[in-house]
Amino acid sequence: MPAMQWKCTICNYIHDGDEPPDVCPVCKKGKEFFEPVEAEAPAVEAGEPTAVSDGPGAEPEEEISQRQWYCTVCKYIHHGDSPPDICPVCKKPWTAFVPHEEGQEHAPLKPKSKPVAKKEEVKADRWRCVVCNYVHEGPQPPDICPVCGKSKDFFEPEEQSPEHHHRGLSGLIERLHLHPVSAHMPNGAMPLALVAWIAFLATGEASLERTSFYLVMVSALVVPVTFYSGWSDARHRFGSTTTGIFPEKKLWSWVLTALAAATVVWRLAIGWADAPTGGLEIAIFTGCLLACNALTTRLGMLGGKLVFGH
Repeated sequence: MPAMQWKCTICNYIHDGDEPPDVCPVCKKGKEFFEPVEAEAPAVEAGEPTAVSDGPGAEPEEEISQRQWYCTVCKYIHHGDSPPDICPVCKKPWTAFVPHEEGQEHAPLKPKSKPVAKKEEVKADRWRCVVCNYVHEGPQPPDICPVCGKSKDFFEPEEQSPEHHHRGLSGLIERLHLHPVSAHMPNGAMPLALVAWIAFLATGEASLERTSFYLVMVSALVVPVTFYSGWSDARHRFGSTTTGIFPEKKLWSWVLTALAAATVVWRLAIGWADAPTGGLEIAIFTGCLLACNALTTRLGMLGGKLVFGH
């Protein structure tokens, strides 16, 4: 009696056995996504050798005549008259599929997105991601690119020395490490401003409120410098690449600049000699400080992704 077959309703994988697998080996869905398939054994004449299945996933003989499509990203093979709209394994669109025949070997992907040589065969101090041009410094490439999320297989040795970046104003900014220096100012000033403000609310000491305001003012002046130096470093190091975390860093930098500047203008409008005392004024200043601290925290986390890669 032939073994029972089960078909995955997501990726059409065929499993031979009395029960479906706990997890589909192709699309990783659970056994509840399998349905039984009636396997009809082909008629065999006397003396004619029977066909041997190629193993799990082999399709009935009448379905083998269907066209096959090969995903150039994850090597998944789809059976049908046309490729799927989305690959069930790597989620790439139908454009990632090419026609496929049994035993056919496909050429590697384009150099822009194919993994480079194995890293144990190459020694280098700097590595460049072939997808987004991120440059990593160290004896080994990072496990995951912090910009585009590709694995270390997509890094290749960077042959140009670091000196090729250090030219003009952008080179001076990078050489002096202006971006990390300026980024640490609001990251330190904003939490201290919040602490001083809370101390003012608890004690009523006017000097603590003034200290909190001065720290917000320093942050409002430094954030534009941080934004420009970060933009300069990014263009020097990554070219025109805008993938990954760069758009988010730009967005929160602008929001922090606008919010800190608005807080300073609003505080000066109250009067230099008068501290915020009304309930609405206290609520507004407290909300601005909390929002500014949340933004500086998020920007620090994004910067850490670029530096540490996780």
